[in-house]
Amino acid sequence: MEIVLRDGRERVVARLRFRVCPACRTGRIHDIWVDEARHRQGLGREALHLLRALHPGHRWSTTLQSRQGRAFFSAMARETSTGFPAAAPLCSHLRGRFGQFVHRVTGRSPAP
Repeated sequence: MEIVLRDGRERVVARLRFRVCPACRTGRIHDIWVDEARHRQGLGREALHLLRALHPGHRWSTTLQSRQGRAFFSAMARETSTGFPAAAPLCSHLRGRFGQFVHRVTGRSPAP
Protein backbone atom coordinates (compact mmCIF):
# COMPACT_ATOMS: atom_id res chain seq x y z
CA MET A 1 0.00 0.00 0.00
CA GLU A 2 1.08 3.58 -0.26
CA ILE A 3 0.29 7.06 0.90
CA VAL A 4 0.73 9.65 -1.84
CA LEU A 5 0.95 13.40 -1.23
CA ARG A 6 0.23 15.71 -4.16
CA ASP A 7 0.65 19.42 -4.69
CA GLY A 8 -2.01 21.83 -5.93
CA ARG A 9 -1.35 20.73 -9.52
CA GLU A 10 -1.86 17.06 -8.62
CA ARG A 11 1.86 16.27 -9.02
CA VAL A 12 3.20 13.62 -6.66
CA VAL A 13 5.53 15.33 -4.17
CA ALA A 14 5.89 12.54 -1.58
CA ARG A 15 5.15 8.84 -1.27
CA LEU A 16 5.32 6.37 1.62
CA ARG A 17 5.11 2.67 0.68
CA PHE A 18 4.28 0.11 3.38
CA ARG A 19 2.71 -3.24 4.25
CA VAL A 20 0.51 -3.81 7.26
CA CYS A 21 -0.78 -6.86 9.13
CA PRO A 22 -4.01 -6.06 10.98
CA ALA A 23 -4.00 -9.48 12.70
CA CYS A 24 -0.60 -8.91 14.35
CA ARG A 25 -0.88 -5.10 14.44
CA THR A 26 2.52 -4.74 12.78
CA GLY A 27 3.74 -2.99 9.67
CA ARG A 28 6.82 -2.56 7.52
CA ILE A 29 7.71 0.76 5.92
CA HIS A 30 9.40 0.02 2.60
CA ASP A 31 10.39 3.54 1.67
CA ILE A 32 9.61 7.19 1.91
CA TRP A 33 10.31 9.39 -1.09
CA VAL A 34 10.03 13.17 -1.14
CA ASP A 35 10.63 15.30 -4.25
CA GLU A 36 14.09 16.81 -3.88
CA ALA A 37 12.73 20.36 -4.29
CA ARG A 38 10.44 19.69 -1.30
CA HIS A 39 12.97 18.27 1.17
CA ARG A 40 12.90 19.65 4.72
CA GLN A 41 9.29 20.83 4.42
CA GLY A 42 7.76 18.15 6.67
CA LEU A 43 6.19 16.01 3.95
CA GLY A 44 7.81 12.76 5.12
CA ARG A 45 6.76 13.60 8.67
CA GLU A 46 3.20 14.30 7.49
CA ALA A 47 3.04 10.98 5.62
CA LEU A 48 4.33 9.07 8.66
CA HIS A 49 1.82 10.73 10.98
CA LEU A 50 -0.96 9.88 8.53
CA LEU A 51 0.21 6.26 8.43
CA ARG A 52 0.15 6.03 12.22
CA ALA A 53 -3.34 7.61 12.32
CA LEU A 54 -4.63 5.09 9.77
CA HIS A 55 -3.15 2.16 11.75
CA PRO A 56 -3.15 3.19 15.43
CA GLY A 57 -1.38 0.99 17.92
CA HIS A 58 0.70 -0.87 15.33
CA ARG A 59 4.39 -1.71 15.79
CA TRP A 60 6.48 -0.53 12.84
CA SER A 61 9.76 -1.53 11.30
CA THR A 62 11.51 -0.43 8.14
CA THR A 63 13.64 -1.98 5.45
CA LEU A 64 17.33 -1.14 5.60
CA GLN A 65 17.83 2.58 6.13
CA SER A 66 20.13 5.03 4.39
CA ARG A 67 22.07 7.52 6.49
CA GLN A 68 19.38 10.11 5.74
CA GLY A 69 16.68 7.56 6.61
CA ARG A 70 18.32 6.71 9.94
CA ALA A 71 18.33 10.40 10.89
CA PHE A 72 14.68 10.78 9.84
CA PHE A 73 13.43 7.69 11.68
CA SER A 74 15.48 8.54 14.75
CA ALA A 75 13.86 12.00 14.87
CA MET A 76 10.41 10.50 14.28
CA ALA A 77 10.98 7.92 17.03
CA ARG A 78 11.73 10.74 19.48
CA GLU A 79 8.71 12.74 18.31
CA THR A 80 6.22 9.87 18.36
CA SER A 81 7.67 7.62 21.10
CA THR A 82 7.41 4.82 18.53
CA GLY A 83 10.38 2.75 17.43
CA PHE A 84 11.12 2.23 13.74
CA PRO A 85 13.80 -0.48 13.81
CA ALA A 86 15.49 -1.32 10.53
CA ALA A 87 15.11 -4.84 9.15
CA ALA A 88 13.24 -6.22 12.17
CA PRO A 89 11.70 -9.66 11.59
CA LEU A 90 8.31 -9.70 9.90
CA CYS A 91 5.26 -11.50 11.21
CA SER A 92 4.39 -14.70 9.37
CA HIS A 93 1.57 -12.97 7.48
CA LEU A 94 3.92 -10.41 5.92
CA ARG A 95 6.74 -12.85 5.15
CA GLY A 96 4.87 -14.49 2.26
CA ARG A 97 5.45 -18.06 1.10
CA PHE A 98 9.18 -17.67 0.41
CA GLY A 99 9.80 -15.97 3.74
CA GLN A 100 7.78 -18.59 5.61
CA PHE A 101 9.80 -21.36 3.92
CA VAL A 102 13.13 -19.71 4.79
CA HIS A 103 11.98 -19.14 8.36
CA ARG A 104 10.83 -22.76 8.71
CA VAL A 105 14.10 -24.15 7.28
CA THR A 106 16.58 -21.78 8.94
CA GLY A 107 14.68 -20.27 11.85
CA ARG A 108 15.44 -16.80 10.43
CA SER A 109 13.59 -14.31 8.27
CA PRO A 110 15.07 -13.74 4.79
CA ALA A 111 17.13 -10.60 4.26
CA PRO A 112 14.96 -7.55 3.46
